[in-house]
Amino acid sequence: MKYENRFLSPEEIPQYAQVNLQPVEAVYKKVLYINWGIGYALLFTVLLALFILIKSLQMSWLISILAIAFLLLISITIASVEIGFKNKAWALREKDIQFRKGWLFQTTYIIPFNKVQHCELISGPIGRKYGLASIKINTASSNNIDISIKGLKQETAEQLKAFIMEKIEVYEYQ
Repeated sequence: MKYENRFLSPEEIPQYAQVNLQPVEAVYKKVLYINWGIGYALLFTVLLALFILIKSLQMSWLISILAIAFLLLISITIASVEIGFKNKAWALREKDIQFRKGWLFQTTYIIPFNKVQHCELISGPIGRKYGLASIKINTASSNNIDISIKGLKQETAEQLKAFIMEKIEVYEYQ
């Protein structure tokens, strides 16, 4: 067998950015807000209980500072959900899957199917109520590059998992 390793010019490099990425389901934003809302409601309840039960914490300046910090944290969360949601997208290709996420720091993952070790279908109680699920893809990479594509329709997630598992089997027996 003759070994070849020809030079590629920058113009010949495949452009991954030209792939039409599919956005996650729009209703997933509602699920994110519900999840964050539950978390903040629990945090607020704990803080309120602490202020009621511990007399030394009942100072107006401390309450004001924590209220401002709490509102700032909620505002940052809302901004993060709104901006970050626009950038969550995925694409399935013949030999790999691509996933993009992030708003301040955007990350694009391209995972070849021959590197996938395991694929999971995950659905939480709130996501199930809206017919959503997630796919978690574990790779054989030494850099621990695993991705979770959240906010997929349940049927899409099931089909995607079946497709990926079929591709894994094909690569295992080659």
